[in-house]
Amino acid sequence: MASPAAPELAKHDLMILRKDLRIAARRSSERCLFHAAKWLAEQLNSLPQNVPSSHHYLKDQSSLPHDGLDTFVNDDEEDKYHLAKSYFNVNEFDRAARVVEGCVSSKAAFLCLYAKFMAGEKRKDEESEMVLGPLDGNVTANKELPILTKKLETMLADNKEDTFLLYLYGVVLLKQRNEKPAYQALVRSVISYPYNWATWDELKTITRSVEDVNRVMQDLPDHLMTRFFQLLASQELYHVNEAVYTLVEQLTEVFPRSSWLKSQRALLSYHVKDYEESEKIFDEIMQNDPYRLDFLDHYSNILYVMDKRSKLAFVAQVASATDKFRPETCCVIGNYFSMRSEHEKSIMYFRRALNLDRNFLSAWTLLGHEFVELKNTHAAIESYRRAIDVNRKDYRAWYGLGQAYEVLEMNYYALYYYQRAGALRPYDSQMWAAMAACYEKMNRPDDAIKSYKRALSGNAGSSAAAANQWDDFELNTKTLIKIAKLYERVKRSDEAVHYMEMCLKAEPDLGPSEDIATAKNWLAHYEKDRLNLGRALQLAQELFDAGLMVEDSRAMVRDIRNQLDMDHPRI
Repeated sequence: MASPAAPELAKHDLMILRKDLRIAARRSSERCLFHAAKWLAEQLNSLPQNVPSSHHYLKDQSSLPHDGLDTFVNDDEEDKYHLAKSYFNVNEFDRAARVVEGCVSSKAAFLCLYAKFMAGEKRKDEESEMVLGPLDGNVTANKELPILTKKLETMLADNKEDTFLLYLYGVVLLKQRNEKPAYQALVRSVISYPYNWATWDELKTITRSVEDVNRVMQDLPDHLMTRFFQLLASQELYHVNEAVYTLVEQLTEVFPRSSWLKSQRALLSYHVKDYEESEKIFDEIMQNDPYRLDFLDHYSNILYVMDKRSKLAFVAQVASATDKFRPETCCVIGNYFSMRSEHEKSIMYFRRALNLDRNFLSAWTLLGHEFVELKNTHAAIESYRRAIDVNRKDYRAWYGLGQAYEVLEMNYYALYYYQRAGALRPYDSQMWAAMAACYEKMNRPDDAIKSYKRALSGNAGSSAAAANQWDDFELNTKTLIKIAKLYERVKRSDEAVHYMEMCLKAEPDLGPSEDIATAKNWLAHYEKDRLNLGRALQLAQELFDAGLMVEDSRAMVRDIRNQLDMDHPRI
């Protein structure tokens, strides 16, 4: 993915950029798009302070049109809007919608429809009852969606470029799984008004591959906000390369104090398994903004993987003291109990997170992991499926489904889900090793060998695997032995010997180990069968001296010496 040139990110005069972001934050807040308003306000406050407007920013005119988004047709509508907004703020959605029913001003009309949408979502959650219950999931729908679709189509026929109505229309269509018209509506929304962050946040859910992102970029305006979207979409697709890091650096030059950008950088490091760097960035974020809970669930995952129980306990305490009833907090605490192997308590907290937000991806995936630990495979499968419903780009959920079906010995299903995970993480050795194991169980040794080779090549991809070029890679001895045994199975002994010998090359780094012992034992038997007794005796003696496979190696040394004595009797 090509990265934009740095000057394109600096086309805004600092004063104009401040003004644009300030207006955008206010507009989102006035329409009760609180998450978008928070994000915009955070970026506004992360701009450099006390910098002259001419400082490395090229002057441009404000991109905000005089579009009627901030005006009312009369005082009566303005008064009704303020009343409706006050009702919305205390979650009285139906009451808010009724107050501004029939209003034609942009803010009032949007608030009316958005309140109805939120009322439908609230009723859907109430009817769903308990998490993973019989009515949870797609069984229960937002009954307001068909009515809202018709109303929005009518209103957009008269006001085709109202960015917020287009945004809501896109959301409603996405809820009904009408992705193509939803995509068109969302693109029209950001073209009309690029600072509508709520639209960008929805647009990213449609991009399911790097190719999708590249295609979408061709339809989008050349604007600063497009770069934020490009970064977010790439990060969610686990697409990490120099171009993405360059994009982060360029955006950081414009927004040097942005915690959101720092979080994206931390997640990029997390995706490439650079846990130390990711932990370091999250530590810095916590020091600068100790009450920030955004992305804290990911931070807890990193601490879990690094086995830092005391630090995870500290983060859980901080999060709980800040807000006990945030999904992020519940996930952090759930991870802490999981690390202590208290899986029932962990499940309780992940369920609590989902009661607070049924679309909180981390909670569904982590809930699936906990059910796997308790060997409740069917509940794990349902949890992973719900995670995929929320975000089809979550490779962990696809991989979890593969593991669950593998436990049930349904290898064709397991292979399919591992392949979906591998498509999202093509350079992750774990995905290819899982596929290879399935191919083995399905009696497809040639496919298993190819997959294990891809697992060996890791970040190098298929080219190194095809060419058997392993000199620059840290070799996994277990994988080498599996490849060798598969070659033995298909009667290709020369290849099997080659991979067993490669396993021995790791001995100077690993020292005596079970895998090295397995390789030496196999090679010793192979050389003995070929009557290469000197080499066989050397390998068997090395095994015995290292105290590995003592009985087998002692017997082999004795047999080989007896055979040598028979061939060359002493005089």
